[in-house]
Amino acid sequence: MPWGKFEMATQPVRLAVMEDSTEADRAAIKAAIAEECEAFYLRDYDRWASCWVHDEDVQRLATDAGGNIGSVEGWATGSGMIKRLMKEHPTPNPVAVEKIRREFKVIRINGSMAWVSFNQMTPRTDDVMVNVGLSYQIRVMEKHDGQWKVLFAGHADTRMEYFLCPAMSVETDGTMIWMNDQAREALREHPVLALSAGHLRARRPNDHQKLMEAIERIEALSVMDIRLSPMNATRAQEAIALVFDDPLDDAVHVIWVDRVDGATTVTFADTATTEQRLEAAADVFALSQAQLKVGRMIVDGKDLPEAASELGVSVNTVRTHLQRMFEKAHVNSQTALVRVLLSSGAPNV
Repeated sequence: MPWGKFEMATQPVRLAVMEDSTEADRAAIKAAIAEECEAFYLRDYDRWASCWVHDEDVQRLATDAGGNIGSVEGWATGSGMIKRLMKEHPTPNPVAVEKIRREFKVIRINGSMAWVSFNQMTPRTDDVMVNVGLSYQIRVMEKHDGQWKVLFAGHADTRMEYFLCPAMSVETDGTMIWMNDQAREALREHPVLALSAGHLRARRPNDHQKLMEAIERIEALSVMDIRLSPMNATRAQEAIALVFDDPLDDAVHVIWVDRVDGATTVTFADTATTEQRLEAAADVFALSQAQLKVGRMIVDGKDLPEAASELGVSVNTVRTHLQRMFEKAHVNSQTALVRVLLSSGAPNV
């Protein structure tokens, strides 16, 4: 994975430093943060413990990639948890130590206290104790006997590395910031999308304009626009579906543009999001189960003979289901039908 630039989910932040701070203190704080993380990854409990303030005011607060929130208060409780985890998972992880990357955003020092925020990118390994991919990190540090130690640690993990389909993060102009292995492989021969000079592009000018417009619309969403309802917390609520014709045949290709954990994300072959939208469309347009199955085939890029073969029915039966969906959705082409179906339940942005 190219590490490169990974500050995709934050706006540029001015490095804020109080007048009484020094370059030596900033360097010592960065070194202390790296030391604590390295000791944790290498399962060196004593070394890790030496990086912390041993006080009941110590706290750890985390949100993992699944959205679960965990809080541990007090040195005795927190250190006991870490000691147990290291015993349960004792294998050191030198790969993570070697390849971890950090971008410090704010280091603010006032006397013996410091506030630090940074982005951290960690490679995928088999280590369950490592937060994979991008996470947003916060530390409150105290200086004890000339050594900076951790008093509070907080982190929010993103879902970037957990996509099960081709996924990319881009800037407003299409500059590629991050992509997973599936996207890297699929883009080599994708009929609609391409990577050119570090930018994500659609191969045809009209398609590219639609892609850029969707990215701009997602970028313009505010925090309140994308906040999910606790009663209906699905990613498909925000994602914009772009439906493109295949220049070589009658198939369609669906590209999703979304805002995931603060980053503008482009995905395709995204069956989970597609299925959520199709289920919503079935309710909106009163589709029968047979019609919904045909809709899935069309969204997946199947032509009528392929759909008929997979469903075990005749081509005429598939054509009849398709015509009835055309009537319900008030469209007259497969591309228009897919576009309408996948827009069901989408935000009005």
